Formats: sequence, C-alpha cells, structure tokens
Amino acid sequence: MRRNVRAAAALLALAAGLCNPAPAEELTIATPDGARNAILLPAARPRAPTVIVLHGALISAEATVRWYGFGEAARRRGFAAAFPRGLNLLWNDGRNAAWGSGADDVGFLKRLAQRLVAAGTADPARLYLVGVSNGGMMALRLLCEASEPFAGAGIIIASMPAEVGARCHIRRRMPVIMFNGTADTLIPYGGGEVGFSGLQGTVWPVERSAVFLAHQNGCAPIGKRVVAAGAGADAIRVVRLEWGRCDTGLTLYRVEGGGHQVYGHTNYFPLFLGPGTSRISAPNTILAAFAGRKPP
Repeated sequence: MRRNVRAAAALLALAAGLCNPAPAEELTIATPDGARNAILLPAARPRAPTVIVLHGALISAEATVRWYGFGEAARRRGFAAAFPRGLNLLWNDGRNAAWGSGADDVGFLKRLAQRLVAAGTADPARLYLVGVSNGGMMALRLLCEASEPFAGAGIIIASMPAEVGARCHIRRRMPVIMFNGTADTLIPYGGGEVGFSGLQGTVWPVERSAVFLAHQNGCAPIGKRVVAAGAGADAIRVVRLEWGRCDTGLTLYRVEGGGHQVYGHTNYFPLFLGPGTSRISAPNTILAAFAGRKPP
C-alpha cells in the first residue's frame, strides 16, 4: 500500500514538474519475471510518435524523467514518452558482468512496445528507442535481437557489449544517433573493460560500434564536422561523424573531452565521471531528428 502511495505521489510530482498537458500514468506489464512497470507521459493526441527511454544502472525511471530532459523534449514535439523500470535498477544488456540482471528485459520491452501500440498511445510506425549507459547497451541488445517494433534509436554514453555484438544481426534498418565522450571513465571510448573495477564486462570501441551499425544499415561514411566548440570552463568540442547514402543513416556525436554525462543536462561528479557540456543537448538533438523523419 505504501509503495502504491509513493508511486502515485511521484507521478503527480512528475506531471506537475513537467507541466505536461496529460498526467503521468503508471503502466503495469505482466511478464514471466512478474509485474513490470513503466512511467508514461502521454501525448495530447492518440497514436502519437512515442519514445521509450531506458535509464542507466542504479538510476530510477523517476530520476531519468526529472534529470535528463527527455520528457520536455518529447512534449515540445508532440511525442509520448515511456520510462520503463529495470529490475533492481538494472538492465540485462548481455554483458558478462560481475553484477547485473538476469531478467528477460528483451521480452519485457517487446511487451511494453506492444502495449503502447495496442492501447492507442503510440503510432506503430513512429515508435523510437533511447537508452543511457546501461540502458544504452540494453537498447543495442534490442536492436540486435528485437529491432522490429522500432523506427529509430538513440544511444547515449554506451557502446556495443562484446558478447552481443558477436552474434548481432539487425533485422530492421533504422536511423541511429549516438553520443559518446572521449573522456568517459565508465564506458571507454576506445573500448575494453566497463566501469572502475573492470569487472563489468567489455564493450567495443565506440567508433567500431558506429561502423558496425552503419554497415548493418547499408550506409557509407560521408564525412565529419565540428558542430560545437568551447573555451575556458567548457572547452569541449563536439564532432559530428555521419554515415549515409542509405535510407536510414547513422550519426555519432563525438564529445571530445566529454565524460559519462547526459550532454546538455548533467555534470555530476566530473572528477570521477568526466565532465558534461552545455554546448549540445543529447535528448533535444535525438528527439528533433526523430521528429523530422517521415514515417516509413
């Protein structure tokens, strides 16, 4: 009972804080792992473009709504946004990690996508997936194992888990937008062991992940350019690498000097995680790209 009251209070606070025209809702999905949940910020109309946002490890769905700017970015563009909860605040992203989740998160997220469409919340042709850190690696696993429901993906401060990449074959081609920092202390830009301990599995180098995803989409490199550069306290440079000549495209925003942050929105513990930047907003950039695409 207390948990239900706390959940209701949290949803009311989220709705008030976002000034959303429709109140936040709590979705419950039956799965073999038991009842699973997600926060839903509905759009003002039914069958709207919709984004599913996967939180990072040990970060709640509520904190993801409050801190990262996805709710506001979705609302401005007429999107619905769903924020599912990983069991114990973790996603089973396929890494061979010392501590992780054994939940069937692929199954849960497929069920969530089906619910959003069946309930008339989501336009089935414009359902998108975004993940941050552990959630970003979970999004990559979904692209490899269950890409069919999604029309595009955003990957923030994450790279391809080595075990997942080894068996990856993406069935549905789609645009992918990536944000990664070269000074990320948890997900190394050059690949290798994840986390401070090095016991959380391994990931591919970020640019290898990008090239692999571009190749899966049938895309070729078309160039790179500096899109933001600062000086002084925010001396971070953002370089946009693009792959195109295909129906979908892939874009990697290489945040040179950027750490394990949601760019444009966080700068937590920069001495340990590396710095953030105000030069670009990852949520706004990703949602703007999705909003600008025509349904397939």
